Amino acid sequence: MSIKRTLVHRFRVVLGHLGWKTRSLEAWERWHDPVVKRSVEEVLSFVPEDGLFLDIGANVGLFSKHLHAARPRARGILFEPVTVYFERCRDRFKDAPGMRVEHLAIGDEDHTATIYKAAHNPGGNSLVDELMFDRRPNARVAPDMVVETEEVTVRHIGRWLEAEGIDHVDFIKSDTEGYDYAVLRGLLPWLERTGCRPVLLCELMLDSYHTRRVEQREALEALFRLGYAEVDPAKLDDVVVDVLLVPRDRAR
Repeated sequence: MSIKRTLVHRFRVVLGHLGWKTRSLEAWERWHDPVVKRSVEEVLSFVPEDGLFLDIGANVGLFSKHLHAARPRARGILFEPVTVYFERCRDRFKDAPGMRVEHLAIGDEDHTATIYKAAHNPGGNSLVDELMFDRRPNARVAPDMVVETEEVTVRHIGRWLEAEGIDHVDFIKSDTEGYDYAVLRGLLPWLERTGCRPVLLCELMLDSYHTRRVEQREALEALFRLGYAEVDPAKLDDVVVDVLLVPRDRAR
């Protein structure tokens, strides 16, 4: 389904794929890169030539790499809490004008938290422990999956933007493996205060699967009240889906 024909476009999720047995981070990047490029091409029309975008849960920076290549005059702020991936992003964009990389997780409060990392899958990193140690029959993680941990700094996205003097953002991509509800919840006060309505590409989970389904639904309903096109998390076409939310007044 083309984005030009709908306000909500669903992408089958790949970043949370736990079947990948990586031999190296470089091999994982090579495998994942064309998939991310296609996703960027799908949303490119929503990013102005000189716009500002946020990449929350940037991982190794592939999404921003392709977006920056297509929109070289646009500015980007990447947030990545896992140290090895933050360093990858920092090195990737060290000479890229307008690109900024922050060693932070983003959510709805300021605190220190544990992030859980799937040892075999660089894309499987989550602040939601019950998802990473899920033992339900429909779990998307293997019971013998090796999980590593790292203490990370989390910042409230609305307060962070306000402290930076940022009152306008054109596009926000959030991919945080089940923590997107907190990203959206932290964004709400800033949206209300500024009146800004960026296009949002966020990872949602099916109601019947997400252990934080109530929080996810509450954050979405608040966005709908602010003018975003509605999507029902009980009717997603997969357990984990990337969903594009566009303000209703930008219907095409």
